[in-house]
Amino acid sequence: MKPGSIGASLVLLALLAGCTGGLPHELQRDIARDVDAVHEAESRLQTQQAALRQNLAEGSDVLRATAAAAEWNRALQSAQDKLDRAKRDGQALERLARDNRADSRGQVERLLREEKALRVEASNEATRAVGESSKWSAFSRDLPAHVKQLEQEYASLQSFDFSPTTKTVEQAEKDWPAKKDELERRMADVRQIPESLAASWKSTETARQHAETGNVTGEELGTLVTEEESLEQGLNKLNASSRELQTASGQLYEAWDKILTDLDDARDSSGDLYRERIKTVRTHMNDATHKGQVTSDEHWVNVSEADYRAVKDDLGMAIAHKDAGLFDSEAQTTPQPAGFAYIAPESQGYNQYGYWTHRDGQSFWTFLPEYLILRELLWSHNYRPVTLGEYTGYRAAQRAGQSYYGREAPNAPPKYGTHGTFTQKQYASSRYAQKGNFSGSGYSSGGSSGKSAFSRADQDDHHGFSFDNGTSGRRFGTGAAPSSGRRFGTGAAPSSGRRFGLGGGSRGAGRSFGRGRR
Repeated sequence: MKPGSIGASLVLLALLAGCTGGLPHELQRDIARDVDAVHEAESRLQTQQAALRQNLAEGSDVLRATAAAAEWNRALQSAQDKLDRAKRDGQALERLARDNRADSRGQVERLLREEKALRVEASNEATRAVGESSKWSAFSRDLPAHVKQLEQEYASLQSFDFSPTTKTVEQAEKDWPAKKDELERRMADVRQIPESLAASWKSTETARQHAETGNVTGEELGTLVTEEESLEQGLNKLNASSRELQTASGQLYEAWDKILTDLDDARDSSGDLYRERIKTVRTHMNDATHKGQVTSDEHWVNVSEADYRAVKDDLGMAIAHKDAGLFDSEAQTTPQPAGFAYIAPESQGYNQYGYWTHRDGQSFWTFLPEYLILRELLWSHNYRPVTLGEYTGYRAAQRAGQSYYGREAPNAPPKYGTHGTFTQKQYASSRYAQKGNFSGSGYSSGGSSGKSAFSRADQDDHHGFSFDNGTSGRRFGTGAAPSSGRRFGTGAAPSSGRRFGLGGGSRGAGRSFGRGRR
C-alpha cells in the first residue's frame, strides 16, 4: 500500500466518524476500504509489470518475437486501464462520502460494485499474463530438457497401470450386476484419456525435433508449451478419474444413513450460528463374507440458516439414506423415519436385514441377529416393532415424494420427526429439548406414541439376545429366511435413487415438513 493512501483513508474515516445521518456507517466503511484496495491493486500491478519484463528478458529471442509476448503486454496495459477507471471511481466515492447525502446511496452502491469488478478483472488479466510468460520463458531457456520431460510424461500416460482399477471394477460388476453397464462405461471413459492425447502428441513431432536442434519457431514454441499443459492435465485427470472410479465402486458395498439427532442455534458477536448433530450409520458389505459390518460416528456440523430450517421438523429422522448397490450420488434425501429403508415389502417377505413375522393377526418386522447392532444404532434403545400398517404408510408417503411422520389420522399427533411423540421421548436429553423447543409443539404432552397390540415382552423377538455374544446367524422367530449365500444386489427392494420433492398428501403420510436436501 502506498504511504499516501494510508493517510488518505485515515483522514476519510475521521471525517466520516463525525458525520451523523446521511450515508449508513457500513457504506462509509466500505468506501474507505475500497479506496485502499485500489491503491493496493495498483502496487501489485507494478510488481507484475516488472515480472513480465524480467520473464521476457530472461527468455530467448524466439520468445520475445512471439505473438504471445505481444498479447501479454496488451493484457497488462488493459489491466492498467481498468485500474485507472477504478481509481476514478474511488475518487468519486470519496467526494460522495464527504458530501454524506442520503440520496446518493444508490450511486455509491453502484460505484462500489463497478470499482470492485474492475479491480478483479485487472488482477485476473495481469496474473494470467505473468503466469504464462513465466512458463514460456522457462521452456525457451532449455528446450532439450523440456522436450525430454514431455516425452517422459507422454510415456507415463501410455504405460499407465489400469490393473488396480480394472480389478476393483470387475469385482463390483460381479457383485452388483445391475451396475455393470454404468461401471463399464466409466471404465471406458478412463481408458480413453491416454488415447485422446495420442493425436495431439503426434502433431508435435516436428516441433520437438526442431527444439532439440535449437531451430524452433515462435509458433512451434507455443505448440510445445500447450502440449506440456495438455499432458500434465491429462496425467492428473487420469489419476483422479481412476481413484474416483475405485471410490465409486466401493460405494456400492455400503448402505448408510445420516440421522439428525440434535439441533442447536445461538447468537454471538459474529451473528447467528446454526448447527446440526448428525449420526452417520454405515453398513459395509464385505465381499468375502457377504455380511454387513456396522459402524457409526456422530458429530456437530455448522450449517447455513437455510439448511437448518430445511430440517427443523425432522429431528430423529434419516435426512439422507443410500442403499447398498447404489452410488452416493443416488442417495435419497427426503427425510424418513430412521431404519424404515431397510425393511422389505411384505410381498417380498425378507431381505438380508430381516423378515416379516406374523402373529396375533398382525405383521411386524424382525431384524436378523447380525443386524441387531444396526437396529440399535438406528433406533437407540427405544425400538418398537414396525407394523405392516406403518410400513404401508411410509411407502405411500415415499412414492408421493413426502416424509412419513407416522400420523395415524388427520388430527392425530405424529409419531416421528421433531413434533413426534416417539421423538420427544427418545431425544428428551438433546440440546434442542433442553432449550425448551419441544414445549412449542402442539403434541408435547409427553403421552405415549399410541397403543400397541404388543406387550412389553413381545416388542422384540430378540429381547434375550446379548450384544456381547457373537453374531452366529442363529435365528429367532419362525419362518425366517436364510441369511447366507445371497448374491449382492438382491434382497432389499431396489431404490430408484431419484430426488423426492414436496408432493400432495396421501393416507397415512401426514403433511410434508421441510424439504429434502443432499
